Amino acid sequence: MDSKPINNTINIISSKDLFTRINWLEQELNYRCSDEYSEELKALQVFVKNVDAAASVSTYDKGSNLIRNSYFEDYRKVLEGKNAKAVRLVPVDFDGVIYWLQL
Repeated sequence: MDSKPINNTINIISSKDLFTRINWLEQELNYRCSDEYSEELKALQVFVKNVDAAASVSTYDKGSNLIRNSYFEDYRKVLEGKNAKAVRLVPVDFDGVIYWLQL
């Protein structure tokens, strides 16, 4: 099963997809060497460390969204349109780009 690459140009990243992608990359790299996969895995592992530093795994769900800062206003409007409850957010750095993690 192939999974889609994750990078810091994506507007919304599900933490569940993030962990799935990391596991997939680790498995792929067990079978073959790929500089592209290796670089992506390193970047995602740093991102996860930043997520863990911002909020422990117990304070966010495995499926919480990470919203790119440049997309945040559009995302907030969508949430307001759904009449969503107030959401706590913490900033997380992904290779120089701020993402907001929903708690």
